[in-house]
Amino acid sequence: MAKEFLRPGVFVEEAPVGAFPLEGVGTTTAAFLGVATKGALNKPKLVTNFSQFEKHFGSYRKDSHLAYAVFGFFLNKGRRCYVVRVASASAAIAKAMLKDREATTPDDTLLVQALNEGEWGNLLTLDVADGTKAPATQFKLVVKDQGAVVETWDDLSLDPESERYVERVINGRSNFIQVADQKSATAAPDNRPAVATGVALAGGADGVDDLTDADFIGSPGTKTGLFAFDEVDEINSLSIPGRTSQTIVQAGLDYCEGRADVGYAVDAPRDLEPTAVKTFRENFDSSYGYFYYPWLEINDPLTKRPILVPPSGHVLGIFARSDTERGVHKAPANEVVRGAVGVERIVTDGEQEILNPAGVNVIRPFRGRGIRLWGARTMSSNPNLRYVHKRRFLMFLEESIAEGTQWAVFEPNDEVLWRKLVRTVSGFLRRQFLEGALFGKTEEEAFFVKCDEETNPPEVRQAGQVITEIGVNIVETAEFVIFRVGQWDGGKSITELV
Repeated sequence: MAKEFLRPGVFVEEAPVGAFPLEGVGTTTAAFLGVATKGALNKPKLVTNFSQFEKHFGSYRKDSHLAYAVFGFFLNKGRRCYVVRVASASAAIAKAMLKDREATTPDDTLLVQALNEGEWGNLLTLDVADGTKAPATQFKLVVKDQGAVVETWDDLSLDPESERYVERVINGRSNFIQVADQKSATAAPDNRPAVATGVALAGGADGVDDLTDADFIGSPGTKTGLFAFDEVDEINSLSIPGRTSQTIVQAGLDYCEGRADVGYAVDAPRDLEPTAVKTFRENFDSSYGYFYYPWLEINDPLTKRPILVPPSGHVLGIFARSDTERGVHKAPANEVVRGAVGVERIVTDGEQEILNPAGVNVIRPFRGRGIRLWGARTMSSNPNLRYVHKRRFLMFLEESIAEGTQWAVFEPNDEVLWRKLVRTVSGFLRRQFLEGALFGKTEEEAFFVKCDEETNPPEVRQAGQVITEIGVNIVETAEFVIFRVGQWDGGKSITELV
């Protein structure tokens, strides 16, 4: 509706532009699922460096590859990732019950628990003393980890109306504990926890010994396991480091296909010959999966000796590095695997000739060039989605267009809207063409965008839909570089194909 003008004067109005700028979504955020020493179970946590990972999830474990994978991710120039810790139902939180100061029959007054499940909580101890500012009515709680003071909470109160109420002060702020007021019947101030030293938390359990594939797969209803990532839209790639059962691999592929915006870097099972790896790989068919073999040898920070680790964490770091330096349209291959000092098995040229057509991306050492990622295929039988960069670029396009055209929802479905959609999407694809992601001498050869009466007949419009057809000619990867070498000798020509 036009604005009413009822008095003389000069008026300034803002006019909407014909098209809306469309920005590309990020492609460098990874997702990791695995066993950790501590951290909230089945809750995605954003991590931007390995120090943050150690703070929230603990360090390396002999029974888990998660920390090694995350370290490899950041070492290979990964920037950010979300981590989900999993455990079995036997995981438990360490706790200690503090008694009040009633002289004859002390009552339970304060339950102190570790922040989350795990045996790490069994290493915590508590010292209880009188408060500094009001020693007659308040108390102090000192938290120690393996004997070292990590937190001090002073001038605490059990009065819910006090600004120093213990639950309000500690819960949500402590990195180690959480507390629950037990509402002791003892009158204040003797309802405070009794003075004590070295009160140990106990009962914490990691929930690792009875861990099953089902714990990793999880449930969409309870948002556990893989489905804990449902809350995170930013992730682009998934790793479940070292978990190579056929059940988990298939579940990971199904999850990524269901989302349609995440690819799964699959670790090959350890200790398999190339023919067995090929057989295992052929159990699956999905363009959302990328299969890597063999495992990597690194220097173990725990033992200072060589150790084999699954490659997926390092691979996702390479994805992020390649996307940042070259763009998501560049195949993430022929890249140095930083941190690797060897491989589980050296694959020969003849063996790779068997593995590569089967969609097994091999990691190989090259003299003078280091250990490199030497494959860029998906786990799909569809020749149009054979390469990793094509699947990842399509996910990038689809999500970017979906998020960048939200403004069109509930707009009048007419030619004005159609032209705006064409201009918006064409402008975005034009930038991709200029950056080398789309192939063709002209824009017409590289892409098309169609939104008109043909794609939106009356029955489509009456259904409340607007349909835009988009075609892109994604640049191919030079997987096979062939040189024709000719020798000229008195009119004779000899040609070799190398």
